[in-house]
Amino acid sequence: MQRKRNIKLIVVLVLLMIATVVAYYVTRPADKLEVDRTIFAYEDPSAIGQVVFEQGEEKNNLTFNGAQWQLNNAYDADPQRVSVVFALLKQQRVRRMAARQQQDSLQQAFEEKGVHVTYFEGANAVKDFYVLGDNENKITYMAESPGSQAYIVEIPGYRSYLAGIYELDQNGWRNPRIFDFNWANLKGVEVAYSEHPDNGFSVGFDSSFYEVRGLVETDSSRLTDFLDDVSLLYANDFLNQKEVAEYQELVDQEPQAIIMVHDVADKIYTLEVYQALENNREIIGRKDSTDYAIFDLSKMRKILRPKGFFKKKKQPI
Repeated sequence: MQRKRNIKLIVVLVLLMIATVVAYYVTRPADKLEVDRTIFAYEDPSAIGQVVFEQGEEKNNLTFNGAQWQLNNAYDADPQRVSVVFALLKQQRVRRMAARQQQDSLQQAFEEKGVHVTYFEGANAVKDFYVLGDNENKITYMAESPGSQAYIVEIPGYRSYLAGIYELDQNGWRNPRIFDFNWANLKGVEVAYSEHPDNGFSVGFDSSFYEVRGLVETDSSRLTDFLDDVSLLYANDFLNQKEVAEYQELVDQEPQAIIMVHDVADKIYTLEVYQALENNREIIGRKDSTDYAIFDLSKMRKILRPKGFFKKKKQPI
């Protein structure tokens, strides 16, 4: 009798254990389920030659032309940001599923403002997913489609807001370097001032090095620093039409200076420089009479030198 009772107790215990395990897997929160952490990663992106970002009506297309990345067949793309997006593609990992109670609101958000990212090898799409950012909490969500399961994604070991790179607009993807030249393809530089034309100057190549035209002797150290500052001038931000309108009073004025760079192919690249912004830390300029951008004022001042700055001082005897 006792043995039968013990067997019944063992059977009941086993059934309870099975029921507990089943209940755990059925009722545990969705964000605790096991998932493939690499579902949004691509191990070897070396053959990818095109990346498309679509958000609402905006579409940005990055293409590799064999030498560099181009943006929308109109601009050079920022090489550093292109490198970042490929680093993310290799390293981004799922941290966990988004909470079940968030799914409806996340689906709507993905549909309204999510970024659809597609990677191509030749004409073939090899990877795509949707990205949604919570900028306030610095959380990045990804999903295979707006209506599918959403996941919180991260780079393990880093507190980075991944969505920020995917959400860039066209101006954010542009190469911020204004004058992309080196010593081998530089023919000369001119700086002209509207209010003080006598301070303007022209740099050209002499028999052995560059010189400031019209000076008996040029301070080569100062001129070298100047040319480096010109070649390494970066825009803080390019401006869209709406943003330009905010500075309309400034850009309606005559530029205080025009910088002109000549290359060995006789192409001329220009930057019109306007007045400083009210914060006295930034200044507005226009590249090639087309695109307005914001620059660091302290860096611009290193370029807007008067001609006399480059005159070599006589050493005391």
